[in-house]
Amino acid sequence: MEQRVSFAGQVKKELSEAEPACPHCKFAQTYGMLLFSRGFSARQISIQTEHKAVVDRYAYNIIDLTGAIVTISYLPSERRRGSRLYVATVEDERDSAVIRRKFGHEKEQAAVRLVEENMRNDCCKAAFLRGAFMVCGSVINPEKEYHLEFVVPYFHLSEDLQAFITGCGIPIRSTTRKGSYVLYLKESEHIEDMLTLMGATQSSLELMNVKIMKDVRNKVNRVTNCETANIEKTVAAAQEQISDIQLIQTAKGFSWLPEDLQELAQLRLENPDLSLRELCAQLSEPLSRSGVNHRLKRLSRIAQELRDAGYEPPSME
Repeated sequence: MEQRVSFAGQVKKELSEAEPACPHCKFAQTYGMLLFSRGFSARQISIQTEHKAVVDRYAYNIIDLTGAIVTISYLPSERRRGSRLYVATVEDERDSAVIRRKFGHEKEQAAVRLVEENMRNDCCKAAFLRGAFMVCGSVINPEKEYHLEFVVPYFHLSEDLQAFITGCGIPIRSTTRKGSYVLYLKESEHIEDMLTLMGATQSSLELMNVKIMKDVRNKVNRVTNCETANIEKTVAAAQEQISDIQLIQTAKGFSWLPEDLQELAQLRLENPDLSLRELCAQLSEPLSRSGVNHRLKRLSRIAQELRDAGYEPPSME
């Protein structure tokens, strides 16, 4: 059975297919993939991902930019049964040295830091973020909640990335989780901005559509809840009115009532489900909704006076 592509997988596939805006964007995108892949050191240059489109883009860019040999293999995924991890590795040490030198990481440093000189133009910044997200980013299906994140293995590198994203106009926050440093967005507008900036415009539009549908559903629910509450209030009020009218009928009879109340008392007793507006329409002489409500209150006061005088409501047996 073919597995359904997750929203995160859809985003990464769209990013992997995005066309570079300038000749330097491929370089910046590849740098983002290398730097945040958890495998970018003198000992190892490699990537592990569940997304074939990502590993293909990683391998293609490295081969195209450096001529290095990239080996792709597969492993069963421990997270999801039936799926697999794609592993791309640069095995030759000389190729690894060429790659690190090309991206300004020839010397091994105590802390891995971001080299901003690898982004020549503003469009290259978007390409760099596109590469970084493909290897260390994730986004939850907006039907469930709004959440986008980058999981970074090194503290100083996470600080660099946070400053970089903030400099692009997106206020991203940070936390820690299981020894990693997490940069995250929870506001739908900021996630839309991030997806659009990176080049996932279709996914950004899908998120907007989901948000619109959520807002519509919420409004419908609020209206429904309000209408339900109004119906319950109307039914409760009608039941009290009928109880009052039944007491008057048993104690004195309708002929004892003033003429302007007799018809309304009989009408309400025979039509317990009618609203005040519908009662207005049933009267032989036109009366406003407030007029009907006023007369029902008079009936209620009369019933209370009868209770105070010792009259009991009719038995419901």
